[in-house]
Amino acid sequence: MARLALSYLFKRPVQLLAVLGVAIGLMALLSVLAVMNGLIEMNRDSIRGPLSDLLLIPAVTADLPRWQDYQEALEGVPEIAAFAPHLVAYAMFSQPYSQISSQYSGIQIIGIDPEREAKVNDFSAILASAVAHPTQDVADPFATNGDLFAPPGVLVSDDFMHLLVSSFGGKRMPILKLGALPAVLPAAGEELQPHNTEVQVAATFAARDFRSSLDRVYMRRTGRNSLHYDLLGSEAADFTEILLQLQDGVSFAQGKSAVLAALAKAKLPPVGGSQGGSIETWEERAGSLLDAIENERRITTLVLFFIVVVAAFGLFTTISALVREKIRDLGVLAAIGFSPLRRGLLLLTTGATASALGCILGYWGARALVANRVELEDWVFEHFHVRVFDPNLYVVDALPAQWDASSALGLTSATFVIGVLFTAIPAIRAALFSPVKALRYE
Repeated sequence: MARLALSYLFKRPVQLLAVLGVAIGLMALLSVLAVMNGLIEMNRDSIRGPLSDLLLIPAVTADLPRWQDYQEALEGVPEIAAFAPHLVAYAMFSQPYSQISSQYSGIQIIGIDPEREAKVNDFSAILASAVAHPTQDVADPFATNGDLFAPPGVLVSDDFMHLLVSSFGGKRMPILKLGALPAVLPAAGEELQPHNTEVQVAATFAARDFRSSLDRVYMRRTGRNSLHYDLLGSEAADFTEILLQLQDGVSFAQGKSAVLAALAKAKLPPVGGSQGGSIETWEERAGSLLDAIENERRITTLVLFFIVVVAAFGLFTTISALVREKIRDLGVLAAIGFSPLRRGLLLLTTGATASALGCILGYWGARALVANRVELEDWVFEHFHVRVFDPNLYVVDALPAQWDASSALGLTSATFVIGVLFTAIPAIRAALFSPVKALRYE
């Protein structure tokens, strides 16, 4: 039966167009999804970059949380590889003779301890990748010109630096005037006095998270020339959150349990209760954005899968035409003892073979296309002078892709099933033909 099915399929080359249609549809689906997976992974990396495995926000109590208490509680916890404090504040900035649009006048200032920060996220990598004004000393990136009376140093992104230099004229490192609310607001009727200070850009970093490249500024957390000392004041807490890097093999759930147990042992306020505070993973912190990205991937998969469904119509028309063409053959087969079931299986096998061939060609074609995408992109540029991802327009300068074998096999299997289902209708028709009418067919 298989031999007869193959002869039916390959006797007329035009019937192979249906196979080619399935292959092209599946190849387009898998290739686009691989590129989307690559872009999504880049997004995840950029979101994960300034964060860490876990983020702890202390509970709100009458007494300000002290970093020393939390540091003593977390040290020695076997599940934790490293941890670092953050002091997060929000401020308005201005610049002498600035032409910066008002939409960029608000910034987020993150006070950090550089040595600890480098152990919990990609801080060292973004410093090393800076282009506009790399730091001369990674261990002390906030150092300015050595002047004892120089303003505190801050780190801004390369993009933010370009904005500041174009506004300031590029004669020297920009100076920013910052204004922030005091840690404790005055009573009703009393005058509000903002906290003001001047800072100088000491160096830049290569921001991987383009969504915050124009509003995230790093500054020393405590001590002389720091966020706590020079802007927020002694009435403010010396940290607002803690980034925790877990040991290899420790799950998020195990890490959370270990941190909560350490806080309870140190008799620190529990988080997540009536006093607020939280402990969450970086994925939970960025949950809304990650969910939106994942939803976009599902919708794209569904839309592109309709290409495969349309291609499967080609199998339906091909097998239907084959049934009309082979009516007399079906009558002869019935006369020599082929039951209706065997006649239907013959046409179903023909359609299943065509569907399988299309799936095999589409799967391996997509895999080869993804594996050789760089060479293909270079070939297109060399012969047609078209750059698929122009770095002047996009945040990436090459075609990203990530091949997900399990997802690709699942979609390939679904394509094969769709192809078989579309050929089942003409196969049933072939099984129900009357042998006498088939033999008399002209």
